[in-house]
Amino acid sequence: MSPRPHAFTIVATIVGLVVTVFGVWWANFAQPDIRYVPSIDPEAVTEIDSKVDSQGNFVHNLRLRPKFINVAFKSGFIDKAEFVPETIETLPDIKLTSIGKTWLRWNQETPVEITFLLTIQTDIAHNLNAHRELKIEQVLAVFDNTGKKVDHLTNGMFGRIKMNFKQLVKIQAATIPSK
Repeated sequence: MSPRPHAFTIVATIVGLVVTVFGVWWANFAQPDIRYVPSIDPEAVTEIDSKVDSQGNFVHNLRLRPKFINVAFKSGFIDKAEFVPETIETLPDIKLTSIGKTWLRWNQETPVEITFLLTIQTDIAHNLNAHRELKIEQVLAVFDNTGKKVDHLTNGMFGRIKMNFKQLVKIQAATIPSK
């Protein structure tokens, strides 16, 4: 007659099986659920530096710090960002320079720093001694480390990260480069 397994052996086997199933699920199927924490106004843009390049274009080094929260147990980070224009009034050339790939853990609200160069083409030959108001409205589309678009707010509703950049520029004949 073979001895019957003890209750401890049965419980240990069941616990081991549950932990193994959870580990396989965690490694293969669990994903972060990163959401945008909305602010009352459009996201504040901080100007780090501003210059005029050799062609007379305005080049701004800007920083944006939107806040995100991860509502899933699996950690993740913001991996990619794109700017999408809302108006065609002024269409700048935007080049991302860095994204702070800070790990967002469960229920952790964290600002993510996004820096970029914004180049505004100027047509000095046709706008001598003119005042122009540059109004740039863009929506920031961000993606997490799994490639999923982060487009929901903390309450689960659809949300967008809006960026407004407005500046009055005076273009003078003195800024025309000599040839």
